[in-house]
Amino acid sequence: MADEEGSVKVVITAEDQRALDSGAYHLISSEAAEDLVDQGGVTILDVRSPQEYGDGHLRDSLNIRYDSFDPLPPELEGLDRDAPVLAYCRTGNRARKTCAQLINNGFTNVYNMDKGILDWAGVTVAW
Repeated sequence: MADEEGSVKVVITAEDQRALDSGAYHLISSEAAEDLVDQGGVTILDVRSPQEYGDGHLRDSLNIRYDSFDPLPPELEGLDRDAPVLAYCRTGNRARKTCAQLINNGFTNVYNMDKGILDWAGVTVAW
């Protein structure tokens, strides 16, 4: 399957879809994502481009492009694979791909913010 997000083509493979169908993947609303962030203990991944990140992002998020997860980026190597990870992008497509890749790398508690940052009503920060 392929999705278009701006000029970015996101391809979800059969292996990705199996990961997304697992119990490790959670598609949540922006309101639920805000609650998850407020609880603390979650790693937040902004998987958009550095330019998009610079325009505004969730506080304490790491900017790692969605196409940088095979193999797993060094920034994530030491993370507890059972701890929650929230991925987001502009509308949710790139984050969905990232979630599949995280699950395929052993992460068991992965969240995708449905509709991405476009639906986020909370505070964002810019560079």
